[in-house]
Amino acid sequence: MRAEEIWALLPAALRSQDEAAGGVLRALVEVMAEQAVLLDADIDQLADDWFVETCAEWVVPYLGELVGAGRLHPLPDGTAFSDRARVADTIRFRRRKGTTAALEELTRANTGWSTAAVEFFERLVVTQHVNHVTTAPATAAIRDAEPLELVGGPFEPVCRTVDVRAMGAGQGRPNIPNIGMYVWPLPSYRLDRATAAPAANLPDSRWWIDPTGVDRQLTGPTVTEPDIDHRADEANVPGPLRRRPLRDELAALTSAAPPAAEELRWFREDDPSFVVWIQPTPGDELRPVPLEHLRICDLTGWGLPTGSLVRVDPVLGRVTVAAGRPVHRLAVSWWYAFSADIGAGPYPRRGDLGPADGPVDWQLGVSVTEPPSPGEVVASVGEAVTAWHDWQAAHPGTTGRIVLMDSHRYLENLAVQVGQGSRLSIVAAQWPRPPDRPRRQSDLDPVGVRPCLLGNVSVTGTGTGDRPGELIVDGLLISKPLTVTAPVGGGPGLGRVELRHCTVGPSAAGLAVAAGNDRTRVLVHRCVTGALAIGGGPLTVADTLVHGGIAAPDAEADLAGVTVIGTTTARVLTATDCLFDQPVTVARRQQGHVRFSYLRPGSVTPRRYRCQPDLAQQARPGDPDVATRVGPAFASTSYGNATYGRLAETAAAELHSGAESGAEMGAFRRALTPQRLNNLALALAEYLPLGRVAAPLPVLPTGGYPR
Repeated sequence: MRAEEIWALLPAALRSQDEAAGGVLRALVEVMAEQAVLLDADIDQLADDWFVETCAEWVVPYLGELVGAGRLHPLPDGTAFSDRARVADTIRFRRRKGTTAALEELTRANTGWSTAAVEFFERLVVTQHVNHVTTAPATAAIRDAEPLELVGGPFEPVCRTVDVRAMGAGQGRPNIPNIGMYVWPLPSYRLDRATAAPAANLPDSRWWIDPTGVDRQLTGPTVTEPDIDHRADEANVPGPLRRRPLRDELAALTSAAPPAAEELRWFREDDPSFVVWIQPTPGDELRPVPLEHLRICDLTGWGLPTGSLVRVDPVLGRVTVAAGRPVHRLAVSWWYAFSADIGAGPYPRRGDLGPADGPVDWQLGVSVTEPPSPGEVVASVGEAVTAWHDWQAAHPGTTGRIVLMDSHRYLENLAVQVGQGSRLSIVAAQWPRPPDRPRRQSDLDPVGVRPCLLGNVSVTGTGTGDRPGELIVDGLLISKPLTVTAPVGGGPGLGRVELRHCTVGPSAAGLAVAAGNDRTRVLVHRCVTGALAIGGGPLTVADTLVHGGIAAPDAEADLAGVTVIGTTTARVLTATDCLFDQPVTVARRQQGHVRFSYLRPGSVTPRRYRCQPDLAQQARPGDPDVATRVGPAFASTSYGNATYGRLAETAAAELHSGAESGAEMGAFRRALTPQRLNNLALALAEYLPLGRVAAPLPVLPTGGYPR
């Protein structure tokens, strides 16, 4: 009941006396009303808690105990994974216990990954019986290139001779009792109408799909299977796209007897693998290229089509059009794979904007797809920065926000100035216009866009005083370094620069703080950056991949979940769950600590706790090769690869599970890959047929399938 309702039940004389006495009774009634609201909500939730679909998250394990689902290793909040699906489907799983389709669904429910289960006895070369003839041939057709592309993966159509070794990575798979649970641990991300990069300064009919102008293989979306009895195929998982199946489906669509809409696998109307968009002139609309005009080709040599045709290479990530065809803007809606939600990407960032969230004094959007609107939307980032400078001059000491609203390439050199007491946020987010009212600041939706800044970006703290300005950048892909320049006029410089969910100068110089910014505090959160060169201000880095090293000889560095490919220097170091590929040098070893991290031999650090290879050497003191064995091995160190910065499958187990939580050391600790695999092993024990053996087999988009 509301306070007014309770107050109205009291006698009028008593209410009059309370008003004369100062309203003490009224205050008590308001407190009672607040508790009554909480009690009503709790009673309503008790009814919802009877059902696994509507119960609170903390109730899920208790309902699981009621149906005997068993407890698995808990996954912390923020992993986008809930145990609700596994508990809800326990009875359904048990009714189909032992079937391959049920094992697939069980794996998805326990890991959150796309899965394809393979019974290897079906792929054994055997002497066939006339009463049980199998269709799989004992020999491979080497003239048929389509099935040969799939050899070694979950969908290979060839048979093998028996291998009696224990099933593991690359061995022991083709055997009668073995079941391979192929899983795709790398999620795929969709970019909608992202502007492609021309292959030349003057566009000449050739484009890279990646906005930074590198080859990148496209991946397929994760497609929900129609029912539990459906077996996953190549079109249901976020694996790398191949040329042949896409080419064959496009050819079938343009044939005399095209397949029905429900039979399409790659170019479904609701969720196609990719869409190419072309805007011929600035005055035209951005329109999709019809499927009958698309051609899937190998564009290693950048071959150009003729007429209105458009060639696409999903393996190299390239697009070509006819020579001389007018193209003002070419964009592609496509999917790419990466190891986790770090760096610039279209993944949801609601609730993780930090200081960039909340109301501001001034806000302006930037978009090339929406027409400019005075005081609301402009067409370039440079215009927005100029408008900020004008606002700041008239309103010093205020907060502002620039919102980049689409996945466009902005080829601009930016020089940002932030004055005393001011804070500017540059955020990638959608800012939709409601149909029934004007836009509001709170309408921001930080998901679905990844703008790319291609020019040089510098920021300068202006003015003198005790409240230096702050800059926050969230969700942007910046291809060149971000530089904090020296202050002018004898001021203290910039007070703080914060990078959140950004990719800044990958494989090159990421962030550089010039001399004179001694009070600049640097914060890097869930980013992919090049080298960090910091002045004397404190440095805080969390869940970040740094390619190029950290140079902070005069700074106090606090690192948590950081992978550093390069040397690291700091005055004081505090590190947890970090992976240092090259030696670390710390000036003051009496301060700070290093915990649950890998350090190259020869590193000079403060006290260590459960670090590698120290633990491995203590376990095997007489082994001279232990330090080499435990050294990090990366799946890829090239920006653009899906496994960029991720530990290779062949890396030491001490690194794959050496973080404080038992996860992988370094930037991808929040993926919790070891915990998910352990949960899968525990769950499979109940559902496997008698005498069968199952093992998870991760599939990585770059480099093909694990052999």
